[in-house]
Amino acid sequence: MSDEAPSHVLIVEDNPGDAALLCDLLGETEPAPVVTVAERVSEACARLAASDGSAVDVVLLDLTLPDARGLETVARVRATAPHLPIVVLTGLDDEALAVRAVQAGAQDYLVKGTVTGAGVRRAVRHAVERQRLFEAARRATHARDVVLGVVAHDLRNPLGAVRLCASALGSLDASARVVELAGVIGHSVDLMERIIQDLLDVSAIEAGRLAVDPVPTSVAAVLATAYELAEPLAAAQGVTLGVRSSAGAAEVLADPARLQQALGNLLGNAVKFTAAGGRVTLGAALEASSDAGAGVVRLEVADTGRGIAPAHLPHVFDRFWQARETRRGGAGLGLAIVKGIAEAHGGAVGVESTSGVGTRVWLTIPASGPSQR
Repeated sequence: MSDEAPSHVLIVEDNPGDAALLCDLLGETEPAPVVTVAERVSEACARLAASDGSAVDVVLLDLTLPDARGLETVARVRATAPHLPIVVLTGLDDEALAVRAVQAGAQDYLVKGTVTGAGVRRAVRHAVERQRLFEAARRATHARDVVLGVVAHDLRNPLGAVRLCASALGSLDASARVVELAGVIGHSVDLMERIIQDLLDVSAIEAGRLAVDPVPTSVAAVLATAYELAEPLAAAQGVTLGVRSSAGAAEVLADPARLQQALGNLLGNAVKFTAAGGRVTLGAALEASSDAGAGVVRLEVADTGRGIAPAHLPHVFDRFWQARETRRGGAGLGLAIVKGIAEAHGGAVGVESTSGVGTRVWLTIPASGPSQR
């Protein structure tokens, strides 16, 4: 962390005694910052707007002011200067509110009556440093997304050419070996395009902009399509694929293509890590909601594979993570994408596993429509 103190602090505090105390405490910093005091949120926002926030390094913001209270104070300052770090000020009875203010975007909070000189100086210095790191990370993420977009575009063009050539080779009156190699080339192109799309999807998930187009969707139809797509892979691996559903005529308001993507990832993993002679089961169940809603549909894939060690379970939905002993290709993005798809629909994911027995992975999607039929 940087040891440099902020050069300009804006205190938004309507209590003259509290404002004077904060000014004195900040004045002990070497070099002492410029300190400005505003008694109202409207006054503070006007000053920030006049300089586009660039003249201020950090805001000390009271949560109870004549023209705003609680989270409204944070929201109004952030709306005026989104990238300016905020340290909220609260009385002892408002500490829970201060925590919610931090969750709403403030960098830290100080409890009035317990503030020391070292504490307030440390809080404002760390708030500035955390905001600087956040902005650096945001810029790096944006730069990465731009690079991913360019790379994806530039890779897909030559991959398309490779696919066409492989297809042409496979259709020639050539030897069986040439046809076999053309098939390998085509399969490799499919894998590379899948990795490219996975990278783009993970980037969109991280940015909170994964595209979903929800429509009323039959759970039974989703299961049927997922089975149809996965059964040839399971058969080739010597794995029995079955379907078990108690969801009846339940419907979900969901993007069918995204649900197929999620189930495809789950089924692909299950088949890959289940030995020949084993079984993979695709299932669905309607679960009651804790409120008066229609409940949720739980889509799950269970297998009789090797299972996942308990130490690894907390990491299975992490990006780019694979257990060392189970790495068998891929970028380790499949389950992270399943999680992103579930959350984009307002659902969640879960996993349970026993080493040597099997694994069950599920996602939940809010039910809609004729869920009780």
